[in-house]
Amino acid sequence: MMSGSSLDGLDLAICRFRVNTEVEWTLEDWEILASSTDPYPPQWRARLRTAPVLPGRELWRLHADLGTWIGRRAAAFLADHPQYPVDLVGSHGHTVFHDPDLKFTTQIGDGAAIAAEMGLPVVTELRGADVAEGGQGAPLAPLADKYLFSAYGAFLNLGGIVNLSVRQSDGTYLAGDVSACCQVMDRLAQKLGHDYDAGGHLAAGGKLAPAVTPPLDALDYHALPYPKSLDNGWVTETVWPLLKNADAEPRDVLHTFVRWLAGKIHDDLLGAGAGAGHSRDAVQTEVLCTGGGAHNDFLISCLREAATKAESGLRFVVPESTAVEFKEAALIALAALLRSAGRPNALASATGAPFDTVNGALFLPTKPVVAG
Repeated sequence: MMSGSSLDGLDLAICRFRVNTEVEWTLEDWEILASSTDPYPPQWRARLRTAPVLPGRELWRLHADLGTWIGRRAAAFLADHPQYPVDLVGSHGHTVFHDPDLKFTTQIGDGAAIAAEMGLPVVTELRGADVAEGGQGAPLAPLADKYLFSAYGAFLNLGGIVNLSVRQSDGTYLAGDVSACCQVMDRLAQKLGHDYDAGGHLAAGGKLAPAVTPPLDALDYHALPYPKSLDNGWVTETVWPLLKNADAEPRDVLHTFVRWLAGKIHDDLLGAGAGAGHSRDAVQTEVLCTGGGAHNDFLISCLREAATKAESGLRFVVPESTAVEFKEAALIALAALLRSAGRPNALASATGAPFDTVNGALFLPTKPVVAG
C-alpha cells in the first residue's frame, strides 16, 4: 500500500512473488493480481495537508487514525478479492517530515492499527534504518528497478516529487529526487479550476513565460550531486511560492514549468548516466516512466523532445497502465517481503548509506480477523 505526496489516494495492490531460496534468495517471477486506488475523502485530504503543522499530540492521533482507516480500506479491498489469500502486508504510510541530515524521517499510518484491522502481519517504517546509518532513506524505487524491472537501464517515478535511478556498470543504482513534479502541476491546474491537468492539455495550451525559470535554476538543491532526496515541505515552502507569485498567467506558468522540468530531468539523467560510467553524450538507454505524471502526455512529449534535440539517445517508455499506477505499491510489497526474510530492502548506492540496510517494523496481529 502506498500513499503518495499528491494526496490522490491510497494505492493498493495484491502481488504474488515466486522466490527461490535453495542457494541464494532469488526472485524468479512476480505479478500484480489485483489493484485499486482508494481516493482520499475530502476530510482526509484536509487532515493530511495539516499534518506538518500539527502539535505532537494531534499528529500522533492522526497517525493512529490513519492506520485504522488504511487497515479498514485494505481489509475491504481484500474482501473484494477472496480468491487471493494474503500472507503479508506492506504499508509505506504517508510522509510528513523527511530530513535525513538531522537523522529522521516520518511516515504516519500506525502499523499496529493496520494489523489489528486486517488480522495480518504488517511491515511499515521502511526508511528509518537507512537514515540511521547515514543514508537519505530515499528513493526506495531502485529496489523495484533492480528486482521487478531489470530489463530497463534507467527509471523515472513522476509522482508528487520526481525521482530517477540509473543502473551503473557494476549493477548498482545511482538515484535521487530531481525536483517537484505533480504536486506543483496539480496546484497550478487547481488555479485553473481543475483537480489536475488530465493528459497535460492545460499545459499544452499555454506559452513560455521566460521569467519563470531562472528562480528555479537558482535553487541550491538543483545543483547538488546524487544521491539526494527532498522533503514535501521543500516543495510547498520553496518551489510553490516561486510559481504561485510568478508574473504570468497560470496556464503559461504551468506550460513553462513542465518544459523546464522535462529539461531538468533529461539533463540529470545524462549526468547520472555519466556518473554511472557512461559517456554523457551517448547514454543510449530506455527510461521506464511510471507514476501519475506518466499520464501527462505533454510532459512525456517534452522529455522526448529534449532527448531528440540533444541527440542523447534516451528513449522514454510509458508501460501499460497497471505498471504506471501501481509500481510503487508493488515496490512496498517487495520491500515488506524482503524485510520478512531479513534481507536488505534499501540500496546504499541509491540512498548514500555506507551499506545496504534492512528496513521496517513488523507488527503482528493479536488475533486474526474473521471474514463476515
